[in-house]
Amino acid sequence: MATVATTPPASPTRRQTPLGIANVANIFIKMRRASSEQAAKPWHIDSCSGEEPQTHAGIVEAATSPTREPLRQTDTYICEGGVNVAQLLRATRNALMDEAEAMGATVLVDERWKSSICGPKNRPNGTFKVEITYTASAMRSDCPDPHRPVALDKVKGVPGLMTVIKRLTE
Repeated sequence: MATVATTPPASPTRRQTPLGIANVANIFIKMRRASSEQAAKPWHIDSCSGEEPQTHAGIVEAATSPTREPLRQTDTYICEGGVNVAQLLRATRNALMDEAEAMGATVLVDERWKSSICGPKNRPNGTFKVEITYTASAMRSDCPDPHRPVALDKVKGVPGLMTVIKRLTE
């Protein structure tokens, strides 16, 4: 009898697809997403007064009452042309001071603030959205309130002539 040589069936091989334009584009998109999540947005500027609350000199020592009432104010500003964060901080602090005076307090202590500027990347009209959060405690003191925010040296803004278009208070 004649023997017939049989070959085992070929194992299925995975067909490799050539690297097409769509595949290359998908690779670039994934790389861009990964790098943009890690990188800071150039149109987003954050600044804050620091980790610990701060008080202007001499206010706590001249306190007439040990009672401290915590306050918080969050304002959102829509600005055009530039952002002067120091000026926006003063406006937000003044609103907080008005609230403190309505309660019978004369000064703000334990002050902290943070600001976040979202620039005009996605805004075709070139406006900036600025969010300011200011926290402090109200109390009575014989020393007058200085009516200025703490840590103004840590302010980061956008140069230019600022025009406030809208102010939203929470």
